[in-house]
Amino acid sequence: MLQVDELLPQGALQSEVVLHVRRHLRRIIRSGEPSAAQALAMLFGFARAEGKAPEWMAAAEAPEPLLAGAEVAARLRGASNGVVALGHDDAHLTECHAWLLDRKEEDEAFQRIIATDLATLLELSKARDLATAQGQDDQGKPRPLPILIQGDTGVGKELLARGIHTLWARKKGIPKAPFEVMHVAGMTDELINDELFGHVEGAYTGAKADRLGRIEAANHGTLLIDEVGDLPPAAQLRLLRFLQTQKMSRVGENRERHVDARILAATWHDLEQLVNQGRFRRDLFHRLRFGSSLVLPPLVKREGFFRDVVPQVLESRGHKAKPLLTRSARDALAQYPWPGNLRELVGVLEEALSLADGGTLRVEHLPAHLQRQYLSLPLHERASGFLADEVEGQKLTEAHATWRVEQVARSMSADAPPAAKPELVRLAEFLSSLNDPAPEHQQAIQGVQELVQLDQEHRRQLAQEKAWANLARHDLPGVVVRALQAAETAAHERAEALQRRQRDLEPQVMQQLEHHPWVKLLGEVRSLPIFQQMDDEKMSKFVLFVISAIQSAMPAAIDKIREELSKGSFFQRMREQIGKAMKENLRDSESDVETEEPVIDESNSPPRKKPSALTPDEWLELTKRYATQAEAQRETGYDPKTIARYLERYGIPNPWTKALPS
Repeated sequence: MLQVDELLPQGALQSEVVLHVRRHLRRIIRSGEPSAAQALAMLFGFARAEGKAPEWMAAAEAPEPLLAGAEVAARLRGASNGVVALGHDDAHLTECHAWLLDRKEEDEAFQRIIATDLATLLELSKARDLATAQGQDDQGKPRPLPILIQGDTGVGKELLARGIHTLWARKKGIPKAPFEVMHVAGMTDELINDELFGHVEGAYTGAKADRLGRIEAANHGTLLIDEVGDLPPAAQLRLLRFLQTQKMSRVGENRERHVDARILAATWHDLEQLVNQGRFRRDLFHRLRFGSSLVLPPLVKREGFFRDVVPQVLESRGHKAKPLLTRSARDALAQYPWPGNLRELVGVLEEALSLADGGTLRVEHLPAHLQRQYLSLPLHERASGFLADEVEGQKLTEAHATWRVEQVARSMSADAPPAAKPELVRLAEFLSSLNDPAPEHQQAIQGVQELVQLDQEHRRQLAQEKAWANLARHDLPGVVVRALQAAETAAHERAEALQRRQRDLEPQVMQQLEHHPWVKLLGEVRSLPIFQQMDDEKMSKFVLFVISAIQSAMPAAIDKIREELSKGSFFQRMREQIGKAMKENLRDSESDVETEEPVIDESNSPPRKKPSALTPDEWLELTKRYATQAEAQRETGYDPKTIARYLERYGIPNPWTKALPS
């Protein structure tokens, strides 16, 4: 028996789109609509057009259409381990994109909304679902859901709200139901309260007659509160009560009025952040959102917008030039951040059209701030427009396209070269920073610098090869693509030639550096345990600092260090000399320890002091007090060698020399 599984694509947005479309496809299949067979085929990852085949038609009419559809999918595609997955690959995402676009266009209420990107189309499809969705009031009676629309200024929140209102009013059977809009931004707290709820005569000074608020004016219709995040606390509380009860009172009156108005709210604020900051009521936020909200992405995040939508906007305004706009103009529009979003874009396009005088819209027709931002880029960063634009209607020739590619290559070459291998760069900097006029040192610098330059140029050619390949994949004229492919091949050949030169030169330079004194010194310092945790860059700087300090204080010492380094391991030789000296000192110390211990027999009393504790005057006194060394030995407990050594150390004549044992 076949099992059906629900794999999802990579990416949160893509998965959300697939789940949203699956829900609708299942609804269509269950309801047995005329398009049920196409929906069934699409559900299993096939194109909707394939659903017109007899086998899909039969499966859609089966008692269990999903299981029947799985059988059809298994026959057409095969089943792995008896499992058939619903659609989830790139082809299915493309089909979902087309489905969302068709759903937007099939209702005139949404046709005026400009959108082709996946994220915005998904929000519009969800808006259609929420437009006619019903909730319940506190008495259990059905009521339309409030909807929160979020997005930057100018993205089309009000236009979307009008589309939602149109669908809802049509379902209610009131096609001319009122649609009121209240813009909160810039109003005082008192004016907001009065504008929203109205007032009665005498409510405050100057209130000479009753006045309807926007909520009452929207009775049996819709009120859009724009920038709801700017509502003051008192208005937030009164709006919350209305959403809960559908009742409100005007300013200055005690009785409540029932109003059948649907509330839509729009804001560019992050309401959750305002809630966390204590500036917006949490209960009102959840009442407005009611479970979900609609989020319209800004213009710069709408994939393909300038490629797909800008031409639509131009055509909708009667622009008929061929082409409508140059590639450079389109790229300049896409490069601008558009803080004002659609509202700003429409204004820019209308101005540009008036300047173009019916001709193709070019960069020169755009506002100066757009021109400056685009033209400040180096030529290779705006290459797609430069390569594709036609000038005065002239068709590009092979020679002209090749010439343009050469100009782009020059622009690329004018950039700073890419970074070479870090270890090569550090070595070159280390050697160049040493003030050593020796010919072998200068030769080493030259060799390492040549390796750095070769590596940089090799990386530059690889980057150009990649850049030409990327440009060739753009939507460019065939003559340009061929010129780019030729440039890509040439860059590849140059990169290979540079790499061969690197492979030939590197062993020679490395062999030379093996015997270079300063490189040997750097390697020896790096091997010392105390420097094991230091990175290579800091190590090089440390060694340079030490050498520079020595050179400043004792210029001749550098020549001596170089000479010692040329004889072998500098630190090994130092360690050997230090070790030798330490061994000699150790032998002396061991001798001292042996002889400084007093020789004590049963007939002698222990010494009053150790030999090292006697002062020179005390040693002189000993030589005068005792006629024989044996007497001095019995008195002090010191052996003859110890007595002789300390007398010699202090320069005191030894009167018992003849008495010393041989």
